[in-house]
Amino acid sequence: MTYRLRTLACVALLAIVAASKAADSPTRSADILAQQQTIRADMKAKRERYANIPRDAQKSVLSDQEKLEKLLEGKTDTSQLASTDQAEVRRLMARIEATINNNQNERLVCNQEARTGSNYVSRVCRTPAQLREQKERGEKLLEDEVSRVKCNDRAGCV
Repeated sequence: MTYRLRTLACVALLAIVAASKAADSPTRSADILAQQQTIRADMKAKRERYANIPRDAQKSVLSDQEKLEKLLEGKTDTSQLASTDQAEVRRLMARIEATINNNQNERLVCNQEARTGSNYVSRVCRTPAQLREQKERGEKLLEDEVSRVKCNDRAGCV
């Protein structure tokens, strides 16, 4: 097994152990609800991570948050819930996070691009955010170059 595969296996194992410990330990209801209120406020304000979440995904998150609130109502921590309700709380929180992350990572846009100085074409995939950033950098570079070069009809370009 290569070093990279061993490293990935170790990271996966640590994640599984951490997830199982987190699932077993009780979590304060107030902490969960505060986190969900922050997510709701950030989504409404369209802050960074939540700026490009589609309306149907937002509705899904809000629906899951309402279910969480009903489950946690009157409880100080998740240990006061029945085991099925504890599992439901974990499932709802994971679903909310997955919905946000799936839209955060966005879909990939793939293009065939030739490398400079080469006839070989390779497939390059980027998120829409990366494409926007690349476009902005290109526009700024072009603006800088245009402002540097002075042209007129009589003298040509300097």
